[in-house]
Amino acid sequence: MAFFNRLQTRIFAFFVLLIIAVLSLSFWLSYQANQRLEQQYVASQLDVASLVFESQYDNRSYYLAAFAATAAKDFGLKDIFIDGDNRSFLVALNNHRSRINASLAMAVSAEGKIIGQLVASQTDKGRELVALGSEQNSTFRYLLGSEFETLSPFYLLDNKLYQIKFSPLTSGGNSVIGWVGFGFLVDDALANSLYKLTGLNSGFILTSADKMTTIGHSGESLSNDESMLLSSYITDQKSNLDYILWKQSLGDVDGQALHAYMYKSRSDLLASIDSQWLQQVAVLVLMLPVSLLLAFLISGSITRPIKQLIAQARFIAKGNYDSNVTVDSSVELQQLANEFTSMQQAILAREKAIEHQAFHDPLTNLGNRNELQRNIEPWLVSGSKMGLCLINIRRMTEINVTLGHEVGDEVIKEVAKRLCEINSDAFAYRLSGDEFVLAFKHCEHQSFDVVLSKLQQQIGQDYHYKDVMLHLQFTAGVSFYQPNIDIVTLLRQADTALQHAKVNKRDYQIYDANIDKNSIERFQLINELKVAIEQNQLVLYYQPKLNLAKQKITHVEALVRWDHPARGIIPPDTFIPIAEKTMQMDALTRWVITEAMAQYHRWQLLGIDMCIAVNISAENLKDEQFCHWVINALAEHHVPVAAMTLEITEDAVVSDPELAIKQLTLLRNNGLTLSIDDYGTGYSSLAQLKQLPVDELKIDKSFVQKLLENQADQIIVQSTLQLAHNLGLKVVAEGIEDKATLEWLTDLNCEMGQGFYLSRPLPERQFNDWLTQSDYQ
Repeated sequence: MAFFNRLQTRIFAFFVLLIIAVLSLSFWLSYQANQRLEQQYVASQLDVASLVFESQYDNRSYYLAAFAATAAKDFGLKDIFIDGDNRSFLVALNNHRSRINASLAMAVSAEGKIIGQLVASQTDKGRELVALGSEQNSTFRYLLGSEFETLSPFYLLDNKLYQIKFSPLTSGGNSVIGWVGFGFLVDDALANSLYKLTGLNSGFILTSADKMTTIGHSGESLSNDESMLLSSYITDQKSNLDYILWKQSLGDVDGQALHAYMYKSRSDLLASIDSQWLQQVAVLVLMLPVSLLLAFLISGSITRPIKQLIAQARFIAKGNYDSNVTVDSSVELQQLANEFTSMQQAILAREKAIEHQAFHDPLTNLGNRNELQRNIEPWLVSGSKMGLCLINIRRMTEINVTLGHEVGDEVIKEVAKRLCEINSDAFAYRLSGDEFVLAFKHCEHQSFDVVLSKLQQQIGQDYHYKDVMLHLQFTAGVSFYQPNIDIVTLLRQADTALQHAKVNKRDYQIYDANIDKNSIERFQLINELKVAIEQNQLVLYYQPKLNLAKQKITHVEALVRWDHPARGIIPPDTFIPIAEKTMQMDALTRWVITEAMAQYHRWQLLGIDMCIAVNISAENLKDEQFCHWVINALAEHHVPVAAMTLEITEDAVVSDPELAIKQLTLLRNNGLTLSIDDYGTGYSSLAQLKQLPVDELKIDKSFVQKLLENQADQIIVQSTLQLAHNLGLKVVAEGIEDKATLEWLTDLNCEMGQGFYLSRPLPERQFNDWLTQSDYQ
């Protein structure tokens, strides 16, 4: 007992208690720090997994979209597509597919038919096999048109999932003639690449109400426990603390939900941290025989670096990757700090690579449209007198088709190099396949001709590639800064100038408002015309034709008008040329004929027996199905063929006489009345007129409006009447504007008359009222 009462013993006991307390406190602090470090590490690992997945996904999506857009601009591919040579088109489509090693290539026509579907697969020996897809020549499963912009980026074909992007094939006035798309396979290979980048087991799952299908998985097949774990995790039924899990919903694929996942055993993921934790505990236990003061100092030195790691881990978690993780302690903790540093540097490198791809062209390493916008916007804000020169390299399609895309790529790189050497004040960018932009921060409109001259000399130098000598030429459009203008408008103006230069066969054009007149309004009408036809925004006006012998209205001419919801009535001279250039004439004519047949029945109900004349165009005669459609439509709507007359201009016949005569003969043989409209203004010969299977001529109004004032017009009209009657044709004179002209034509036995003297074109209700009050009932 006396032993314990000794001061030395009490001091010793006090220090023992102090050591125990200090060690216990150090142990507790270390434990708490370790828990926080584990949470930070887990959170960081999940962030890395998310970042890596988004990077891989976005890279594939961007590459597919960019390449689909490039392929869609390939004039060679478009020509084969339009020609309908399916075999050649499949070869060309496969050539494009092989350039990016795509697993799937598809082409869809404007009618919704899959005209090309190529599926690439690997044999056991690593050889690539390309075969037609199971949907070849079948109807595309999705709706066409603007829906492609919202189409799911995933496509399930024969139980294989593809990440896919489509781009429209355009022709003529930017009308869509089809779509082309390319896809990468989503499978074990992609999952393994994610595993290599993150260290987490990765894969993709399709889930529905009653099943779950694994699309791709890294490593070996999923065990039953892993399948149950993922099933409960994907469906959010429960969480499992033994695993670190990450998932990402990628949308619906054919009624099934697609998920990407990454997971790993928590014990495996945190093995290194737990190992270090055990080492720290061992150090604390070994501190017991050491002096209390030394133990206290050592315990403090252990807790201090842990706190440093925690602080720096938090700093990194906020996205700060520039500083190195350092600790002034043991080798183990320094190793852990080095691992943190390596991890943040790897993330930083990937982010820089992604950013570079987003703002630079991969072929020339020039800035792309995103980089142009990022660099130019500060110039616009500061009001810099800047200018943009949009450059289009000529004959690039011919180079690609004739010499191959490899030579084409070399030419593009050479042009990029020459552009960079033009002027130290100019910044070069590549926007698309053969389009570049030179941006000048400070330039004057008056002195820009000198710059363009220097540009011609630089670009126009002969380029030698192997044994081929190429003379490079370009067309340029230039736009200059104006107050309150944005980069989009500047580029549009430069493109407008470029297109004007192309049309007028100039080397370059500086933007002027006069060359841009009504372009936006016309563009809007092009986009709105298809909707107008589909939504019945069109309306028919009717101009009466007088039977001069009977002095009775027996015929009308149906004239289409566009009742625009915002612009009001739009005359045909405005939108019919648009319809002809955008391949919408067929739909427009069919709407007019269908509405005319409906009008015939409405007049029949009112006791009005009226023959209706409808104008058809040259575009209609080029479609061999059109005439059959007219004949079938008359039968389906129970309209007598004698109740409809089809009018066509001389120019439409002259453009392809052989086909026109064939089509008109088919209509005539089925009883339809055919009329040559605007006779005398075209270029048809009497020999052609003799061969045409028509029933009547319509003398153009230019010969009738001032008939009694002009002796030459009288001779022409009289001769035309005599010629037509000798050929057995009836004559309609349009442009009658007074009673005297009407009587003169009647005396010469002209069969029909039409003009403002009788009535202007009227909508249905007004025409009915006019007919009721007319003297020609």
